[in-house]
Amino acid sequence: MTQVNRQWCVADAPGSAGLGLTREQFEYRESAVPEPAEGEVLIRNVYFSCDPMNHAWVKGMEERFVAIPVGQPMCGGVSGRVMKSRHPDFKEGDAVTGFLEFADYTTTGAFDRTGTPLQRIPDGFSLASGLATLGMTGLCAYFGMTDFGRPRLGDTVVVSGAAGAIGTVAGQLAKLCGARVIGIAGGSRKGAMLRDDLGFDATIDYKNEDVPARLAALCPDGIDVFFDNVGGAILDAALANMAHGGRLVICGGIAGYNSQAPGLQNHMALAMRGCTMSGFFFFDYVGRFREGVDRLARWMNAGQVKEVLDVADGFDTVPEAALGQFAGANMGKQLVRIADDPGA
Repeated sequence: MTQVNRQWCVADAPGSAGLGLTREQFEYRESAVPEPAEGEVLIRNVYFSCDPMNHAWVKGMEERFVAIPVGQPMCGGVSGRVMKSRHPDFKEGDAVTGFLEFADYTTTGAFDRTGTPLQRIPDGFSLASGLATLGMTGLCAYFGMTDFGRPRLGDTVVVSGAAGAIGTVAGQLAKLCGARVIGIAGGSRKGAMLRDDLGFDATIDYKNEDVPARLAALCPDGIDVFFDNVGGAILDAALANMAHGGRLVICGGIAGYNSQAPGLQNHMALAMRGCTMSGFFFFDYVGRFREGVDRLARWMNAGQVKEVLDVADGFDTVPEAALGQFAGANMGKQLVRIADDPGA
């Protein structure tokens, strides 16, 4: 085991107006590999997860995240192997995932830096899956679609940000319910992946097509469920095309993370068409993580849910991968692999 612990730290206070950081906030540092105290484990991180949450954590989010101080390691979703254990519930070799430092090695007790229990990755699944379909993004799709979207046989379901980490899973879950699924994504390559690999019935290329016109043409009887990861003009277009009694699920709003999204013009459709619009926050569902992971794992094993990963290799690729998500650079779940899995 190397004695050097590489870290990505907060270089200075964020100055950008939006949620996203800039390259100047990322500082590479090295430290000694830590030793676990009594009740702790030492984890060899293998994958980092690139999510808007990483940026929000550096900047701070009222009632949710205390800003990471300048000079301290950045934090986010990681997965790796327990290398040393001084905790009775974990043993060497356990595959785990949690919200911890972006470093080669980190120590933690039974709870991660958000106060969430450190999660074991189910046997037979990769460390990458522990951060993707069996991690935060898959669980967001699961809770959002099953608790709020509630697609039924024959429903028309539209997913924005459909080629992203959450959208790829959300659309497949709707297909499992017998719905007709339309994905909104940018570029022909992403659309082809959604149709040919994941079984989406149709796609809309928001970069090259008129989204409101395409929604009207593809959904002549209206949208029964709109699962939104984008917000802004695309959410407004969906509102104008909702069916009576439709459900809108607000999972994310990346269109407004780095710039001011236009205000909604069609919100009265909620009243006129008897629709509901609901949001949810991932960490409110900690008590149900095991339920979601178990069901997603069964669907993956049965080949009913496919995983789409976009993996950058190398510790030095973290800033580029973390920033690229705001430009829609990734297809599926954006991860950074910083080492080989020592348990493989």
